Formats: sequence, structure tokens, C-alpha cells
Amino acid sequence: MGIQKTSKTGWLQRKGADRHLLYQWSVQAPDFEVWFMDKVFRKKHGRAPVTLREDFCGTAILSASWVLSRPDRKAVGLDLDTETLDWARANNLPSLVEAGRDNDLELREVDVRTVTTPPVDVVCACNFSYFLIHPQADLVAYFKLIHASLGPEGMFFMDCYGGWDSQRPLTETHMMEGPEGKYEYVWDQAAFNPIDNLTTCHIHFGFAEGKKWKKAFTYHWRLYSPAEICDCLKMAGFAEARVFWDRSPDEDKDDFRPARKAANMPGWLAYIVGEK
Repeated sequence: MGIQKTSKTGWLQRKGADRHLLYQWSVQAPDFEVWFMDKVFRKKHGRAPVTLREDFCGTAILSASWVLSRPDRKAVGLDLDTETLDWARANNLPSLVEAGRDNDLELREVDVRTVTTPPVDVVCACNFSYFLIHPQADLVAYFKLIHASLGPEGMFFMDCYGGWDSQRPLTETHMMEGPEGKYEYVWDQAAFNPIDNLTTCHIHFGFAEGKKWKKAFTYHWRLYSPAEICDCLKMAGFAEARVFWDRSPDEDKDDFRPARKAANMPGWLAYIVGEK
């Protein structure tokens, strides 16, 4: 599935633009996240993880990448958005069909706040999706359901973001080079309430001839800190909660390592892993 582009400038056109493709190109890194989850799990348990549950799976590009990464891997993706799951089936599942692996990925239109069986090796909730669950007591209740859905060696992977720039209105524009041309990705922190840490964020896209797609995605969520998330994991029954901080001096490379102390900065990204 493609997006129209201008032949003279190489810019994508607003007409025919697909917000799910643009989202995948702009913010998702499924190959890296499959590699990272595999690396952390192997180091802890001395074996490769096989089964994955992806919460808030959206287009399921991560689940599909997980299945295709090894011949024995299986995944289940959970999401409540019918339109996005239909898009996933039309656009990301064909690669599994071609590989004869379509039976190894199941997409379920259900609330992630549920226990799934059989137990899996890994559960993930990426792109800060679990920030949608608040207040904190509700997050603990969700984590308890994750704990019950994991096998005895199970791990729960999440990403998070922060820094003092995350707590103020802010707009960041990034020039992107997608497979079919150039476009702008705009992250817009529209509002932040320091009383309850609730924030409203938008994703906009820019195209040829200055055309915009405003509020292609909008999020109303709580900006949780790593300390809050780790506390919630412990309250939910996880034996260990570890923060993986990016130690790379190169902005274009990632090097997430376990950390107990880090210097604050305007903006940062981290992974948090709950271990059963």
C-alpha cells in the first residue's frame, strides 16, 4: 500500500496519505524492540523467549516482526480499535501469509485489562500506551492482570519518556524520509497539568506544498515517572522492576542498559521491565 508523492520534490502529498503508515515510519522500531526484548530475556533466563502478548497493538507491526524473527515464535495482539485492527489485517498480516505463518499471530479486539491464556513469555506495551490507564490504582490493577498472563519466567516490557521539557507545551518538528518520500512529523505537547500530571499530546504530519494533517493522532494520558511505574509493578506482584536507560552519546543510536541513577535532561526515553 502506497502514498502519493510529487515527482519533482520527492515530498509526499496530503491526498491519499495513510496515517497508520506514517505512524509506523515515524515512531515505531519493531526490529529494535524485538531484538531488545530477546536480549534482556536471554540474559536473564538463558533461552530465547517464544510467545508474546502485545497490548495496545494497533497495526500489530511489532507482533508481526516478532513472529517473523524466529520460526517457533507466536504472538497475540490486543486492541479495542476496530479500524486499526482491520488495517493491520490488510497491511501487516500479508507478510505472515506469504511466509506461511499467519496462524502464528492472533489479533483480538478486547480491552487489555484482561488475563489471557495460555501464559506467555513476554508482554509489551509500547509507545507509552499504558499511560492511558490512570489513576495509579487502575495502573496497579492492570499490572496485576499482566502478571497473571505471564509464565513463570515472564517479563513485561514498557517504554516511557520524561525530562523537564515533557512537562510544558512544546512542539517538535522532524523531517522524515519515508520509503516513498519526505514528510514532516510533528510532536505537539499541547497541555500539561502539574497537579495530576495529565497531558494532552498530538501528532501532526506535513506534506508537499505546505499541506498539513493536523491531529492525525491525539492522546490524553498521565505522564508517569519511572519511580511510579516501578512502584506499581512491585505492588502488582512483580519480583523485580528494572529501568533501562539510554547510555549512547549518539542521538542516532540506542544503548539501553540497566540503571539505578541517571542525570536528568530536557528529554529522555527509557524502557522499564517487570520480572515475575
